[in-house]
Amino acid sequence: MTDENLPSSPKQLPWDVIIHSSAGVLCLIVGGFMMFETYPWAIDVFSALMFLTFVSAVAISATTSSWVRGHFLAMTPIIGIGLGYLGFDFGFTLAYGLLWLAFIHFLSRSFLQT
Repeated sequence: MTDENLPSSPKQLPWDVIIHSSAGVLCLIVGGFMMFETYPWAIDVFSALMFLTFVSAVAISATTSSWVRGHFLAMTPIIGIGLGYLGFDFGFTLAYGLLWLAFIHFLSRSFLQT
């Protein structure tokens, strides 16, 4: 068998991508708890996860030189988090809404590329 005929091994996902996507999905779940105001801890956990998502989006964009719209959308909820901690109650709702916008953008891009 020549090299061209060898089955290709599946490409492994880098850790930053796994962290970014896992934190993003957890943000969607924990953010739902936050929106229903049934779990007081949800705001802090959501904020920490959003910070992790923000940092990983910056790291992915910087290391791959791919400053794309989806990464910027993933970074915008941090503005709402900042507003929320500054005392503006709508900030956390804004962050959760922007997160959903980024997630819908991600899904639409993945469907368009297939």
